[in-house]
Parts: sequence; structure tokens; C-alpha cells
Amino acid sequence: MGVDWTALEEAIRKSALRQAREVIDSHPEHVFYAVALDGVSTEPSDHIDLPVLALNSEQALARDLALAAVDLAPVGDDDLDGVEPVEESFYSTKWNPPEWHWCSMDLFDDSATELWGEALSQVAKTHGWEATIRRYYELLFRVTESLGRELAVGRNAELIAYVSDEDHADKILRRCLTPEQLQRHFPELVR
Repeated sequence: MGVDWTALEEAIRKSALRQAREVIDSHPEHVFYAVALDGVSTEPSDHIDLPVLALNSEQALARDLALAAVDLAPVGDDDLDGVEPVEESFYSTKWNPPEWHWCSMDLFDDSATELWGEALSQVAKTHGWEATIRRYYELLFRVTESLGRELAVGRNAELIAYVSDEDHADKILRRCLTPEQLQRHFPELVR
């Protein structure tokens, strides 16, 4: 069993783009700032997963942070004067896809996900984990580049697209974003 890398890339790209556009189009009052492919580990394992799609808007982020602040506020404190400003580091809620309003959106149904995952895992057993995961991540980088081109228009012109990975966030962000995007959103990575 092998992997048709071109077919996999196109399938992920089409599904992610379709789902992201559905969310964006059904929320015309929102300004979306990020879309990410999440959930693919760079750590060796017996199984390679397909990514899930995540996206967030400025409005959803502000609402979720306000709700979290209310939940954490002492009893009787019914104002939000103490709400902290949005932290800009990569490890903040703003940039952590699992904490976003639209997160963990499966790109395919269970049977397709299982078939692609098994094919990728088999290739890793045959050709080695590192070679397979590098090729897979290159594919995901191309998909996010395409998503960025397609979705960063109009009210969402500042939207960034990236592959999310906690273990190698700095390297992966440098690979996914332009120098201008890095400087604007993650200046600590440029220093």
C-alpha cells in the first residue's frame, strides 16, 4: 500500500478550503485572523494522523475570552474591568487551535480518514518515520500556503494560515508565514 501524495494534498486542500469557506461565509460579521491544520504530531508513532481544520475570528476570540473571564471572576463581580488584553505569543489562546471557536473539524469521514491514515502509516513503516513525516509536512505546508492565498481576502485580508505543532512551533511558523507576518504576529520569533 502506498500513498498518492498528489491526491492526498488535493483532497486535504479541497476539504479544508470548502469547510473554511462555509464557516467564513456563514459569519459575514466576523473578521477571521487565522486558519490552521492541527493534530499531526512530529513525534514518532505507530500511526500518522490526518490533520483537523481550525479557524478563528477576532469576534469569537473576544467573546470566548470574555466568557472565560466571567467564569473566573469572583462571585458578585459582574463587570469585566479585570479582563487581560489578548496575549500575542504563539502559546496564547489567540494562536492555539484547540482553544478556538471552530476547532477539530474533521476533513473527511471516518472511513476516508482511516484509509489515508493507514496508507501513511504503512509508508512510514516501509520508508522510515522521519522521511515520511517530512514529506507529509511539506504537503501540509503547501496546503496552508494555498489556504492563505484563497482565504486572506476582503475583510479577512490579514488572515494567516499555518500548520500547528507545539513541539516545533517556531520552526514550523517560520516555514508557513512570510517574514512580514512573522514580524506582525510573532516578533519574538524574529529577534
